[in-house]
Amino acid sequence: MLLQTTTRKVILAIIAVLLLVTTVKDWYDFAQCGAVDQCIASALGLQLYTKSAISFLVTLLAFIVSAESHSPRDRRFLRIAFVFSLLGDFSFSLFRAIKPEYVMASDVLGILFFMMFLVMLIHRHSRTSESDLYCRNAYWRLLGAITVVAILLFALGAIRIMVALVLAYAFYIVTATVVGVIAPYKWYFPMKNALLARWGMLTFFVGDVLVGLSMVSGADHSAMETISAIANNFIWWFYVPAQLMLIRSSVKIEN
Repeated sequence: MLLQTTTRKVILAIIAVLLLVTTVKDWYDFAQCGAVDQCIASALGLQLYTKSAISFLVTLLAFIVSAESHSPRDRRFLRIAFVFSLLGDFSFSLFRAIKPEYVMASDVLGILFFMMFLVMLIHRHSRTSESDLYCRNAYWRLLGAITVVAILLFALGAIRIMVALVLAYAFYIVTATVVGVIAPYKWYFPMKNALLARWGMLTFFVGDVLVGLSMVSGADHSAMETISAIANNFIWWFYVPAQLMLIRSSVKIEN
């Protein structure tokens, strides 16, 4: 137990250092480039690797901490969710660092993996009992319908693939947030765990709003481009705490 506690503290300390390095480099690039998208994008090398390392450590922490989960199946769902999260982050960061010419492919893969992450969280937070292995039918129908509509719009040429994926993802994150806020209180999560799940999903949602703002482009040095660059620099300060709260929500907390 002492070894586990020490290991967790070391991992958290390394995550904190990497997050600090990422933040300093983000703001240094912003100070050097100003609100110029291409300049900032070209300077992202270090952050792509530090973010990949943070994602790996957070996933490792999910596997370690969830060993003390209040439920064996909750442990399984959480671990599967964080594997998808890791794959999504690697797509956005590590894959882009290694193959910068495939930016579109890295974005598409990242969004798809995070959709699966959200589906696993919806499943996790909406279960009614330990024996409940199925997501609520209403959630599956909603998510399935949204995905089909997005695919059809893209196939008909009405929208581009990235727009279709972003629209589908937006409905996924809203559904996952609503379920994460409401469902754990109604079902079998202990109260304190449900509270952590609620705040984890709300914080993750804020991080995704910042992701959306960071994707909005404008003319160089314009107000919109400035908002985009600043939003990008705050994403991981919401993303990492959200992930840590979701991990902690797996472990039964004594009064």
